[in-house]
Order: sequence, then C-alpha cells, then structure tokens
Amino acid sequence: MEKDLPLEKWKKIEFDVKYTNDNVIEVSNYGRLRTFNKTSDGNILKGAMINGYRIIRFKLFKPREPDTVKKLEFLQKQVFRLGAKIKAMKENKEDKVKIREAEELLAGMRKNLSKKFSDDTKNRTVHYHGLVHRLVAEKFCKKSSEQHTIVAHLDYDKLNNKSSNLKWMTPDENYAHQQNSPHVIAEKKERRNEKSRNSKLTVTKVMLLKKLLNQGKPIRTLVKQFKVTDTQILRIKRGENWGDIKAAE
Repeated sequence: MEKDLPLEKWKKIEFDVKYTNDNVIEVSNYGRLRTFNKTSDGNILKGAMINGYRIIRFKLFKPREPDTVKKLEFLQKQVFRLGAKIKAMKENKEDKVKIREAEELLAGMRKNLSKKFSDDTKNRTVHYHGLVHRLVAEKFCKKSSEQHTIVAHLDYDKLNNKSSNLKWMTPDENYAHQQNSPHVIAEKKERRNEKSRNSKLTVTKVMLLKKLLNQGKPIRTLVKQFKVTDTQILRIKRGENWGDIKAAE
C-alpha cells in the first residue's frame, strides 16, 4: 500500500449495481484512487485520459441468475461423468472406435460448456466509466441543489482533481466560469482575426457549426466538414470555446 499524503482522506466508491467482484475502490480528497482485492493492497489507479480529463474504466460482474447456475452445474456434471466413463473404458481396454467417438463427444460438450460460461459472463458484465473529478466531488464537495450538475475546476486545470479545486455549478454558472479561463481568453483573441492563416474556424463558420449541432448532426460528420478535431467541436458544444457566438438562424 502506498503512503497517504498529508491530510489525505479516503472514501469508498459505492455502485448502484450488485456485483460479485472481490474489489473495493476508494477515492481521496486529493483526487487519487486506489483499489483493494486479492492482488492489490491499496495500489494507486492511474486511469486514462478523455478530452483532457482523467477517467477510470473497469468491469463489474452482476451475480449469476439461479436458473443459469443450475444449467451450468448440470452441464459440468455431464462433462465430468463422460470424462470418468472414458477413463474407465481405456482402463478396461474397450473398443478404440467407441473410445474415440466418446472423446469427440466430450470435446464437443466441453466446447459448448465453455461457450455457455463465456456468454453468461458477457451478459453479467457492467462496463463502468467514472470521471475522477466527479468521483471526488460526489464524495467531498457539497452540492447546493439538484440544478448543480456540473463539476468545474476552479483553476481551470483539468488534472488538478483535489476537492479544494472543485465546485458544483449550474450550467449557467459553469458557462460564466469558463469565460474567464486563460485558455478560452487566449483562443478568443486568436480566432478574432478571421484572416489568420492558422485559423480553421471563423465566426461565420462557428455560427453554422452551432446550427448544425442544434439540428443533431453527428460530430464525426462535422469534423470532416469543418476540418477540425472532435475535441474542438465538443468544447464549442459545451460553451468552453466560442461561447459568445450564437448559432445561425
């Protein structure tokens, strides 16, 4: 287990689904996550990145249905019995053709049993995705109302997930907050010059892009049309970039 940082506090992450994993995930007010299971005694999870945010992904497995348990146990017993029968046939030196036929049948039964287990595992799998800053906020930051649905980084650093740097905001509050972001301010200054050779988007193009977003056009289509990245379009959609530009009529 790695040592705690000064004044670091940990809380267990609760999931809204019953699962069989022997796994406990904890999140700290410093934005760190650790796991406890058979092979991990508090190892720190690094996670991955998505749109500049840190995220963790893992699988949970729901309990097996009672009917499925009975069916799988029945098939396992059949495989075991046939295996024992073949062993006895060999010890008694019975007809080799019959032994070979029994072995072929056993191979088919084992293959079918393996598929049944694999299908059952897929049906019980829950793919969990959690943004680290939201996990921290849910455990350590007070939410003023149900309208406060967005977790904002006060210093605009998406990787600073300490609880002291996070705050629950309404969409309007978050929009106003983002307008003061150094990144947003810098981009505003750069894009104002529509004649800039490095600018792929102009005010006119953004107005059209927002109109198409409002119409439900797929982001992958807009990426090709406007020759920008999906991240840029997502930022425009969330109001982080070009927030002061309205959609075309």
